[in-house]
Amino acid sequence: MIRAMHPRRVLTLALAVTLLGSASIALAQRSGPGMGPRPGGGPPAVALSFQWIDTHVHLVGDRGDFRGAVAAAVAAMDDAGISTMVLMSPPNVSGGRLWDVDDIRSVLTPRARFAFLGGGGTLNPMIHDTKPAAVDDAVRRRFETTAEELVKKGAAGFGEIAAHHLSMMAGHPYESVDADHPLLLLLADVAARHGVVIDLHFDVVPEDMKAPEWLSVPPAPPILRANLAAFERLLAHNGGARIVWAHAGSDMLGGRTVALTRRLLSAHPNLFMSLRMAPGRAPQNAAFTLEGTIRPEWLTVFQEFPDRFVIGGDQFIASPSAGGRGGPGLTFSQRAPMMRQRSRAFLAALPPDLAKKIGAANAMALYKLEGGS
Repeated sequence: MIRAMHPRRVLTLALAVTLLGSASIALAQRSGPGMGPRPGGGPPAVALSFQWIDTHVHLVGDRGDFRGAVAAAVAAMDDAGISTMVLMSPPNVSGGRLWDVDDIRSVLTPRARFAFLGGGGTLNPMIHDTKPAAVDDAVRRRFETTAEELVKKGAAGFGEIAAHHLSMMAGHPYESVDADHPLLLLLADVAARHGVVIDLHFDVVPEDMKAPEWLSVPPAPPILRANLAAFERLLAHNGGARIVWAHAGSDMLGGRTVALTRRLLSAHPNLFMSLRMAPGRAPQNAAFTLEGTIRPEWLTVFQEFPDRFVIGGDQFIASPSAGGRGGPGLTFSQRAPMMRQRSRAFLAALPPDLAKKIGAANAMALYKLEGGS
């Protein structure tokens, strides 16, 4: 069985990819019938007329025991009106303590409320450990066999896979391969064959740029090289591979603009995006402001491509016994509810029919969840 990542390492990762340096979040709160104060004195929940789905959730188990994390996830779903969570490992690298499908699938109860992706702890290290020129027939067979086994075990796809993953602090890995790496192209072929998704972490760099001051250097290089063309080659490689580009609306480097989003969705029918409500490091490109409003230019894109977006909150949900803190003044128990509340506030701010698509219907179809197509 694959080993579980040490809780302290995941805590570091969680800080870097959730609130991204924000100490607090201003929420747009609209209370409705039965939506009173939250336990512990938190703000009231946003009223929604439907249950929603989060397609990007990470569990943190205590010493590899994920039962407590699953129980915490069920409680969080009940509290936030979430019908289903799609679970996955973060995009791990070799040398760490890794976890993947085998560590969680046997403890997912009630099973109907969970789907899971595989490969973050197995396929992702293989991609990043293998130079493109070293991908021979033996490597391809080993990689494809591993991917096929994940599907046989019930994975709804592959994730979280990283093509370009920024390092925010010491202990947080910097990961970078060309998005058209031979093994990523092979993974697209496997995904298309089985009709499953690839959840891809890809911090886009449209053109060469100096690494921003806030980015930890090293391990990141001083110059970030353009990577968009390779990403488009991946998208074009196999139109049957449904690729979910994670963390839309939460830009880190300034290049993930509304204009780029529209162009790529227009050019690549197999491209989907999961929305994360953290502000990112380029708030001018955020879909949902800290004040709790949807930017009009983003709303226009959602209306133009209503079937191409899902919610991917990037929640880290820990077993109560894992403990630890994820940053100054923010624990797992505080930060993940913030992300859920912002996701609900975002959905409540959408036109009702569009909210139901982005909040539930699209995910049911894309991940083949119960009741979907």
